[in-house]
Amino acid sequence: MEAKGCAKPMSWRGARRHFYWAVRARVAHSRALSVLAEASPDSSYDYRSRLLNTLGSIQPDTSYREMAEILEQMDLSQTLSQLRADHLARSFVELAKENRKATLDGLTRLIDIFTEEEKSSLITVLQNASRSPGELLSLSWNVQPNNVR
Repeated sequence: MEAKGCAKPMSWRGARRHFYWAVRARVAHSRALSVLAEASPDSSYDYRSRLLNTLGSIQPDTSYREMAEILEQMDLSQTLSQLRADHLARSFVELAKENRKATLDGLTRLIDIFTEEEKSSLITVLQNASRSPGELLSLSWNVQPNNVR
């Protein structure tokens, strides 16, 4: 190929190592993107990719080896919890716009399973109109993603 002028002369000394890390980085990146997509199905590929690069401090000039190691060691649990909560809130708002009566019925059922502390926190949120309900709820409730009551 080089003799025909189709390829530039190059050293193949580290080609296998380069290819190995490139594939490993690509697999780790793809796996992380699919996990983010499950948590936030409405988000775009570009958004998820930028989010992942920001969380891992991955720059365009980051080597494949560094990228693979960063992505494989990254803990996405907090980000996934936040993305799931945001998706759930958006879905709830959309459903509320479609059918208010069903939303109120569902909210009533949901309140029935709350603890007394959670009910009092909700009452405080509803009575305090100067702050965002999401902001107050996150401050007053100790919500854990896999907490089943």
